[in-house]
Amino acid sequence: MTGLRLTTEMASATSIPTLVQVLKELGEQMGLKGIELRDFIKEQQEMEREERMKQREYEKEQREYEMKQREYEKEQREYEMKQHEYEMKQHEYEKENAKLVAEEQEKQRAFEREKLEFEQGNQKIEERRKIKS
Repeated sequence: MTGLRLTTEMASATSIPTLVQVLKELGEQMGLKGIELRDFIKEQQEMEREERMKQREYEKEQREYEMKQREYEKEQREYEMKQHEYEMKQHEYEKENAKLVAEEQEKQRAFEREKLEFEQGNQKIEERRKIKS
């Protein structure tokens, strides 16, 4: 029929109680009567229903998107927390390992000192034997 569309927002803006009344008046102003008026009203109502349905579908998709976005962000935070936890454990492991290596090196140095002292003591004993002999 015509490219005119009337939404519920327009109907409420005109302070007329129902969309059908607004459509009837609009159709009559366009010169429509009888079956043409009825078809115009039905066509406009169907377009309004389709628009509401599309709007609801869009809002549903938007909510689903936002929900998936929140889930993704939650998973991202959990991943970052696990990553941080892993890094902390890795740091503790490296710290403990460095401590063990340092202790082992200290034991090795102590052993080397004792060995040197023992060898020096043996040399002195050998020197005394040689002097006595």
